[in-house]
Amino acid sequence: MSAPTVRPVWGSLNPEVRARVERELGSGVARARSCGDGFSPGLASRLLLEDGRRVFLKGIHARHPWAPRYADEIAVTTALPAGTGPGVCWSAAPEESGGWWWLCLEDVPGTHPVLAPGATGTARAVAAVDRALRRHTPSPARGTRPVADVVGPWLTGWSALRTAPPAGLDPWAGRHLYRLAAIERDWWRASRGDTLLHWDLHTANMLHRPAAGSAADEVVLIDWSYRLHGAAWIDAAVLVPQLILGGHTPAQAERATARLPRPAAPGALTGFAAGLAGLWTAASRQPPPATAPALRGHQARTADATLTWLRHRTGWP
Repeated sequence: MSAPTVRPVWGSLNPEVRARVERELGSGVARARSCGDGFSPGLASRLLLEDGRRVFLKGIHARHPWAPRYADEIAVTTALPAGTGPGVCWSAAPEESGGWWWLCLEDVPGTHPVLAPGATGTARAVAAVDRALRRHTPSPARGTRPVADVVGPWLTGWSALRTAPPAGLDPWAGRHLYRLAAIERDWWRASRGDTLLHWDLHTANMLHRPAAGSAADEVVLIDWSYRLHGAAWIDAAVLVPQLILGGHTPAQAERATARLPRPAAPGALTGFAAGLAGLWTAASRQPPPATAPALRGHQARTADATLTWLRHRTGWP
């Protein structure tokens, strides 16, 4: 079992900070349960309030290095149309909340979807991404940046590894290292668009919302932590390695996402797969952060799945 993310817990907060939050909540906190899913280092707790309500609270101190990510998540999540993310109860900036960024959301009680072939979780996850891409074009959030400007420099792992190929590199990747470095930017031009992108699609960022009334059970996308816009096919492509991790073959994963947008040029999708594989391969070799000891293992598994997809797309021996 992987080690959970190390986070601050509700009871460890300064009493004055807790009192400020409870005033915003309009009730005292009867019970708090910290959540270990995900890899960000801020507080993430399910709260049972004294008045019987349940909410999900996440926050981080403004001086923490990750604080800008939380500011971005608040800006994006509070701009989402109803139904594509968790419902927002309230949010607060540091100047009005004792130095913390806070985002209080509905507590979605469901489980993470299983992305196996034939599983209902797969179909519902694809439907959730499709729904988000349609509703978020054009982007409802302000201040977003082009995905290639922000993410492009991250997806150059093969160029970095080429300068000093590490021991233990996947043999197929090692044979084609220079070819991979040559194509890892081929998606940049095709990435232009005005769709709000999630970018960080994996099962920990998806929750089944149980059916209520006439509404069907559906997957909700959570943790909208990036202020990015671009072509809608980007998020569709990010989902493919997650389906492979769930047990799909590359061909099955591409068929499962066939309803989602694709770039007009097949080389753009192959280049993006190369960029993703290089990102996760290089990142997984870094020392593990103290607050997220399981992160590198997650990145290594994602690298393996993305390489499987990339071998399928290139056909290189």
